[in-house]
Amino acid sequence: VEATNEYGWLPVGALSYPWLTKDHPDPRGANLARVARALKALLSRPDFIPRLGVFWDFGSLHQHPDPANGVMRTEEQNALFKQGLGCLGTLYSHQHTWVLRLTSFPDGHKAEDQAEGTNVAKYFDRGWCFTEQSWASLTKAGSLSLDLGKMRGSSYYRSLIDDCTQAGGRRPPLLPSAFAAELETKSFTNGKDDKPLVKRLYEAAFEEQFGKATELDYGRLGWGDAEAAQLAEVLASGAAPRLETLYLHRNEI
Repeated sequence: VEATNEYGWLPVGALSYPWLTKDHPDPRGANLARVARALKALLSRPDFIPRLGVFWDFGSLHQHPDPANGVMRTEEQNALFKQGLGCLGTLYSHQHTWVLRLTSFPDGHKAEDQAEGTNVAKYFDRGWCFTEQSWASLTKAGSLSLDLGKMRGSSYYRSLIDDCTQAGGRRPPLLPSAFAAELETKSFTNGKDDKPLVKRLYEAAFEEQFGKATELDYGRLGWGDAEAAQLAEVLASGAAPRLETLYLHRNEI
């Protein structure tokens, strides 16, 4: 998986999105259609991206088959599920993977119509979405973290990248302490178990990705002085001891 192509990215993508109902993330296939449109645009340049495998939690990790009727994962499936959770930090934070972020609900979805117990918070207020977005904001170039909530009629690679990175597209990286503090304001369906887990996973990913980074490209993100100060705090912490090159071109610093 470390064998990047000549353009410096891996044929691996990870989807970040809010589940639409408690038992199924996309019951009408509305998000699937949006992701398919984005992938079609990305793959319109086969010389850049000849193939792309996508991690989608619902299809990539064992789910409870029918929790409403008491049909749960087997012991073996549960062990694999937990093992998969432990790898999420690498999938989303790796410097050369793509992250596709569905930051808006699909047309026609009404949070107020969902069953009791459903997490109806928006993308930026959800704990797992915040974590995935924060992983994607660590060391990868801006064009590898795409906000599909900004996708318009994009049918080609370049127009999709431009649409989904407009107005910056992402925040500067957060120190683990700052991440943990902000996480307290976010919504989880299973917060008691998930919150301490994602804190550990974020800190591990932060140390792993910054610890091996020799080049950081934060160009074209629309950052100003506040974002520069936040980045400076991260670098001043000694998080990136191997860093040789830092790109900040075409920002507003």
